[in-house]
Amino acid sequence: MNKVDTKTFIIIVILTVVFSCLGFGLVELNLIPYGLTLFCIMPILLGYVIGQYPKFGIVVIIASIIGVIIFFYLLLIGGLESMWCVLTLTPLMYILLFVGIYIGFQIKKTRDKKDNEKGTHTNAYVLPIIILFASSSFEKFFTEKYTEVRIETKIILPYSKETVFDYVKSFDTLQSKKPFLFSIGIQTPIKCILEKDSIGAKRTCYFKEGTIDEIVTEFKRGEILQMKITKYNMPGRKWLHFQDAVYLFKAVGDSTELRRITIYKSELKPRFYWDLWEEKAIRAEHDYVLSDLRRRLDNAVH
Repeated sequence: MNKVDTKTFIIIVILTVVFSCLGFGLVELNLIPYGLTLFCIMPILLGYVIGQYPKFGIVVIIASIIGVIIFFYLLLIGGLESMWCVLTLTPLMYILLFVGIYIGFQIKKTRDKKDNEKGTHTNAYVLPIIILFASSSFEKFFTEKYTEVRIETKIILPYSKETVFDYVKSFDTLQSKKPFLFSIGIQTPIKCILEKDSIGAKRTCYFKEGTIDEIVTEFKRGEILQMKITKYNMPGRKWLHFQDAVYLFKAVGDSTELRRITIYKSELKPRFYWDLWEEKAIRAEHDYVLSDLRRRLDNAVH
């Protein structure tokens, strides 16, 4: 890497880190929502600025990749985001960054041919800022902040509804095989304790790094157990707002069909992307809890 390439490399790395930190800072100040502006518009605008750089080339591409890695590392060591958040954001971030780079490079090439001059024009930096705040304002005023989501998991257990209900309402020390997602930031459930068998009772679920407080809103043995989440004491940003946890019981011959339902609101957009990752995370917790439920029932009977 020659002297000019080294200088270009350092500038692009710094530009990428600063621009990314700026976006995160605007979210912290509540100037940008957790939506299309942050996750789609910002990476494209960052790429656009990089694509305008006079010494554009492979060095610039590599530098932008490393700049994003440094930004993600700062989020992790600062405890601002989990590994799960970083890994799920990475594909979207890089795809849109490269789209922006391509757009910026093509615009710069066309402009240079037309104006017969090479360099970075002032509007290469001013225009993205205007677009950023215009997009943020439009999103905040004309789109819904939250999207309600319902995730449901079913399991058939060869036991009566009443027996399954008794083992669901409260349990201690989960020992099921942990899904891989738990090792990269998804919170691991440990136990749930119900203070009494009645509507209005408090149920506390303990996780590896926090708790969730619930209030029982429906309690019919062998039929339904529904809780409203009243307090979410977990580390990290609260872009998911959990509302209800529901267990439904249905007799299927001599067995029981148990349906585990989680209802929550999410701030994240675009939904087609985040729906996928949110569902994977919640289903992993569902599967972990239900797998341990089967284990406890089998041990109790046999």
